[in-house]
Amino acid sequence: MSDNRLIASKLYELRTFSDVSVEDVAEKLGITADEYAAYESGKREVPINVIYKFADIMDTEAVYITTGKLPAKSEVALVYDGKGVKTERYPGYSFTVLAGEFKGRTMNPMLVEIDENERPELVCHGGQEFNYVLEGALRVHIGDKDYYLRTGDSIFFNPSEPHAQMAMGGKARFLTVITE
Repeated sequence: MSDNRLIASKLYELRTFSDVSVEDVAEKLGITADEYAAYESGKREVPINVIYKFADIMDTEAVYITTGKLPAKSEVALVYDGKGVKTERYPGYSFTVLAGEFKGRTMNPMLVEIDENERPELVCHGGQEFNYVLEGALRVHIGDKDYYLRTGDSIFFNPSEPHAQMAMGGKARFLTVITE
């Protein structure tokens, strides 16, 4: 099952299990019922901010929606050699969850890989966000400003502003840590 189909099936499963209508979920997410239905049917890619918000509404972990597995660790969660749970959002954009096994976490560290030609849509979410460029060059668009980062550079920002990261001059890899 592709990542998008898995995510769509988890949206449907959690919503119907909770006996919540498409319209109610869409309203809580701040989107139209048609837009939500397209996510749940797998016709549209589900933005990461929608996944986090949906998980919060359904009182579950976002990693369950992206992997189908609930976190089980409460003391220590190890990831060796960057081999966490990898999710390909769409060709050219993937992230690897580095603490998915830890339940009740308040921050989400992920390795993100973006191809140069990808132009992710702008997203907004709560908490705070930190990006550290591990490889390549990155343009981070926040609000109405662009910030240009190279390997070793970092940025910390308020992700309630519309934002997106884009690779420049080839593939980029960066560590992102998002608090909720």
